[in-house]
Amino acid sequence: MSYDVGIIGLGAMGSAAAWSLTCRGASVIGWDQFALGHDKGSSHGSTRIIRRIYSEGALYDELVRQAYAGWARIEREHGQAFFTKTGGLDLSVTANGIFEDALAAALASGQPFEVLEGLELEERFPAIDVGGRGRAVFNGDAGVLDSDKASAWMREDAARRGARLVDQTALTGWTRTATGFRVEAGGTSTEVRKLIIAAGAWCGELVPALKPALVPERQVIAWFDAARPEFDSLPIFQLETDERERYYFFPPHKGEGLKVGLYNHRRERGYEQITPRGVDATDLDLLARGVSLCLPSAGRDPLASAECRFTNAPGDRFVMGSMPGDKDLILLSPCSGHGYKFVPAIGEIAADLALEVAPKVDLAEFAVERVL
Repeated sequence: MSYDVGIIGLGAMGSAAAWSLTCRGASVIGWDQFALGHDKGSSHGSTRIIRRIYSEGALYDELVRQAYAGWARIEREHGQAFFTKTGGLDLSVTANGIFEDALAAALASGQPFEVLEGLELEERFPAIDVGGRGRAVFNGDAGVLDSDKASAWMREDAARRGARLVDQTALTGWTRTATGFRVEAGGTSTEVRKLIIAAGAWCGELVPALKPALVPERQVIAWFDAARPEFDSLPIFQLETDERERYYFFPPHKGEGLKVGLYNHRRERGYEQITPRGVDATDLDLLARGVSLCLPSAGRDPLASAECRFTNAPGDRFVMGSMPGDKDLILLSPCSGHGYKFVPAIGEIAADLALEVAPKVDLAEFAVERVL
């Protein structure tokens, strides 16, 4: 049997692509080398942040709009919410950093925001204490996504609509044919008209020309005790420290503790980072330090921890689009660790490209040519 579209990799982006394509009537087959929902890549985990004001730059503004619209659509289709609105802060204790970036993004976006400084910030959110030095941009539309549940639902609904999703199956290769692609997986050869590669840290293995530009990085997150009244009003937030580190924090959510991560963690980059090695004391000390800098009433001993890997591209910018010279071969977003919030928008982009429809988002800034 042949299919309209094949998808290699069924993490968040591959799942979103499968769902978007089946919603439009395309026949889809997807493969993953691990079990669906596995913990070997960057898609697993119960929660992710979504932010309306995006300090990473104006090139993401349309993606932000499409992402919020996409999550609303998914919730309508599913009949229940995957998004909990908490509000969000971009908080600095130093100059010329995330506060200024977020303020510029807020002014450019037209979204409502507040600037909170010093003791006003700490009175508004009593769990936070940065010694009166903080400056923050607050937006009420930020919050927490139930990411594992959302990704699983997209796969399940895609399957209900006819997608064939094959997991725990080794891919042995793919080749171009006169009419599309032949994919060899699990001892079976399958013909597809279009091919989407959404394999995260394994993208460089599948498309060797991309390997120098797409670099896996080990990342660790942990949960801390925050079962105190002052955490009831805590928003999601990012903190930029005096050392220009950027921590990110989730308030306690659905029985979990305070979730903490540090962007670029220990800067352990390279293809050797694809293999998990487990969380160690140095990892946990780094995250406990972030808690101590701004949330003095939280516990210091982690309740739990987890390891994953980002796939970084130059400038931490997404890479997505058709491969140069072959519009039928589509690379789907190595996202440098900040992509999950955009899942429904990127799934729609993948469907647009595969069905030869002009995407709503201008992809020039994310083009594959940029990293070749």
